[in-house]
Amino acid sequence: MVCFLCIAIGSRAQIACEFLAGNKMVHYINYIDRDLDSLGKCNFFNLNRFTTGYEDGKQNSVSIEGQLTYQIRSWIGVSAGGGFYGKSFVPTLGLSLSYANNTGDFFIQMYPTIGFSDGQGTPSALGLLAYNPKIGNDWGVASQLIFSFDFLESSQIIRVGASYKNKFQFGMGIDMLQQFEAKQYFRNVGPFFRINL
Repeated sequence: MVCFLCIAIGSRAQIACEFLAGNKMVHYINYIDRDLDSLGKCNFFNLNRFTTGYEDGKQNSVSIEGQLTYQIRSWIGVSAGGGFYGKSFVPTLGLSLSYANNTGDFFIQMYPTIGFSDGQGTPSALGLLAYNPKIGNDWGVASQLIFSFDFLESSQIIRVGASYKNKFQFGMGIDMLQQFEAKQYFRNVGPFFRINL
């Protein structure tokens, strides 16, 4: 599965680290999002995901993905990069589609891509939906959905909780994965904690 994430938030760098202690595994996510120019036209994004199962070693996984994006307009861009998924590297080409409201507390981004592996191009898509309204000066709601799908599987990463000064987020999360050919469904539920550096 080819997944990448790019969160365009102004002309500054964003670094986030997150842990979810689920009922079946620990899920660690970190990412770096950085504009490479003063106009915010060129962007670099790196997403790292690591899972460790408590009992089943098959749940252990590594996913390291990177993308360079060039924004054509504020809502559309082109991207190129790739991902390493434990044993193989998959180069990708795709689009970046995005929308944010005026207050900046709601945004959605979608990344339709083509991954190139074994001489074939495979379509896939990744999306991010977030709604993080403020409640007072320091507190707010933290909610996020990351979803991806291709012809083999579909996954959803859901987080709902509270935010303190936009630096710390915590609450409950669920990771879900559906594998179509194997007809398998996986769910991992537990508390999460995120820090924005």
